[in-house]
Formats: sequence, structure tokens, C-alpha cells
Amino acid sequence: MDPDRGVTSVLSMPRDLKVTIPGAGLDKLNASYSVGGPDLTRRTIEDLLPGVEINHIVNVNFAGFRQAVSAIGCVYADVDRRYYHSNLGLPVSAHYAEIDVDPGYQRLCGQRALDYVRYRHGDNDIVRSARQQDFLRSAKDQVSTSQLVGNLDELLKILRKNTQTDKRLSSVKGALRLGKLALYSSDKPVVQVEFPAVF
Repeated sequence: MDPDRGVTSVLSMPRDLKVTIPGAGLDKLNASYSVGGPDLTRRTIEDLLPGVEINHIVNVNFAGFRQAVSAIGCVYADVDRRYYHSNLGLPVSAHYAEIDVDPGYQRLCGQRALDYVRYRHGDNDIVRSARQQDFLRSAKDQVSTSQLVGNLDELLKILRKNTQTDKRLSSVKGALRLGKLALYSSDKPVVQVEFPAVF
């Protein structure tokens, strides 16, 4: 979110992207988080994308995502196909997140929204990232600034309980600056930055 650009730019990076992790060598991008948390992940991405500076980090856990989606009144999404998986009768080695979302334009709340954006067993990281960005664009298009302001107390409680931030954002002043930036950006378009993937 850059107030000087007038847009919110979104870049999703594949978790399985092969990268050089400072001090750890060649591995998947998500290994940088396992090895060194958010700071090593930031350094890995900045090394991979020269000229890109990451100013802040906000980690939102799954409960926070579910609660925030419900707090804004859920999100209408155009689901392209049926997303289904049941663990019933499968060996434990074949268990993964269960989901049952039919195709079509529909309202997704809480756990169903999380299941939809997290689904990855029939897709690859690129497709999942595109689905997540589409969901975020839909959410942004459907939520007005007045709704955000009206639900601000509830959203702040959800964020405080379910996020981790860098030190500069963990202060009251930092949180207010981020909140103002988010409100300023709420009526700006979301631009997807395509990641140049090679399989």
C-alpha cells in the first residue's frame, strides 16, 4: 500500500519457489520462515527481488482470517468449480483439509472462506495464489470505508488477538499509521503484480 501510487499492489510468491536462503542455502521459500521466521523470509525475498524493500510484516493466523471475513459481513465470490475433499475412509497418510464448496456466485464466511482460499491439493501454488488474490479483490470491492470504520473496534480486536507484526507496527503509533494507510487505500484499486513463474 503506497499512498503515492494510488493503488494497492499485490504480489503472491509461490511457497515452493526455489530460492537461496541467506545462511541456509538453496531450498523452498516457505523453508525460510521455518528456519528463521519472518525476518529471514523478508531478507530472502529482498535478496530475490533487488530494489524491493519490505517496510513492515504482518502475520495473520487462520483464526484471524476467519473472524475478519465474518466481521466484514463475509465475501461474495464466484467459485469456478466444486472444491471437495473428505477424509472419510482414507488412510491417515491421505488426510488433508476437508472442503465442500459448490461452484457458483456465493457468500463465503469464516471457515468456508478459509477452506476456499487455502485449497491446494488439486491445484498448484500459482493457481492458489490467483484464487487468493481474486478473493481479496472481491472483499475489497464489497467493503466500503464506512463499513470498515463502523466495524473498526471489532476488527482491531481481531487483529490484536490474531496477528504478529514487526516492532515498528506493534506500537500504538505504528498501528494507527497502518490503520490510516489501510483506510486511505480502501477506495483505491488493487493491482495484481504477476510473478514470473517457470515450472
